[in-house]
Amino acid sequence: MKIYIIGPSGSGKTTLANHLSYKYNVPAYELDCLVYDDEHDHVKRSDLDVQKLFEGILNKPEWIIEDVGREKFYKGLEKCDIIYYLRISKWMVYGRVVKRWFRQRLGFEKWNYPPTIPQFFDTLRVAKGYYNKEPEKINYIEQFSDKVVYLDYKEINKIIREI
Repeated sequence: MKIYIIGPSGSGKTTLANHLSYKYNVPAYELDCLVYDDEHDHVKRSDLDVQKLFEGILNKPEWIIEDVGREKFYKGLEKCDIIYYLRISKWMVYGRVVKRWFRQRLGFEKWNYPPTIPQFFDTLRVAKGYYNKEPEKINYIEQFSDKVVYLDYKEINKIIREI
């Protein structure tokens, strides 16, 4: 089983990936953790290192990967069995980003990188950029239409509840 989950920051990618990982006993990978080395102060890895790590995941017999749909990871779309595309309203995502940041600042939620004010605004900027490029992402994944499943908020929650 190979699953690729695409959606903006705050859309529920990691939550869905973790639930599916638990249900199917398949490892889940956040591709942000390939791009940034969180064990070494969230330092950005070289493109070569990122590609080596990504190829290592793709060569495994099973995986669940989640990302915002960066072109450098499109090879995963070719190799996966199913693509879950999370269609969440930008206002819901912005609200989740705010809530997540406060929860991380207060120590109620784990974070991959320190929840600073600049990081908060950067996450909002990334989310906005995602929606600006969403038509291009959808256009690209349409070539894999036989394995794309579009999920809205209610459908994501239904999948999670069934696990």
